[in-house]
Amino acid sequence: MTEKMSDEGYRLEGIAFGLADGLIMCLGLIIGVAEVTSDTRFVIITGIIGGFANAFGNSIGFFMSQSAERALQIQTIDHGKTTRIHSKREIFTNTFFAFASTIAAVLVLLSPFTCFCMNHAVILTFIIGTVMAFILGSYVGKISHENPFKEGLKYALLAIFGAIVSHFIADCIQLLI
Repeated sequence: MTEKMSDEGYRLEGIAFGLADGLIMCLGLIIGVAEVTSDTRFVIITGIIGGFANAFGNSIGFFMSQSAERALQIQTIDHGKTTRIHSKREIFTNTFFAFASTIAAVLVLLSPFTCFCMNHAVILTFIIGTVMAFILGSYVGKISHENPFKEGLKYALLAIFGAIVSHFIADCIQLLI
């Protein structure tokens, strides 16, 4: 495998991390907030704020994780073992891609709320989020030599589970207020 191909794989790591977390977290947030309120503007505002907060958390967490992994890789080299070390540039690139892909996920998931009534927007967002999760999982399965359909199904089910849990939490909140 060439160094260029390896670098591309590491960039995909940041994108996959940001998309997966962005899809699951933001889908749950949007579905939950939509369940509690009937105000489309409130769903959009909450989604944007939550999405950006999630993107910052994703990118900072990813940066810290990759930096710690880099330190471990350097330590492994010092002990005579051969391993690939993340470059600082790779870490910053992945961090950016984790942030950008999380933002992209939230914007795609919020887009139905700009054009449709609340009920239709929720249904469309749920479908879009589930399909995007399936496509991401399938792609991850393909590049990791796993069964793409099973991996896609696993990612889609995780997104659905997150949305269902958020929906029920929103129902509980409605009972309390």
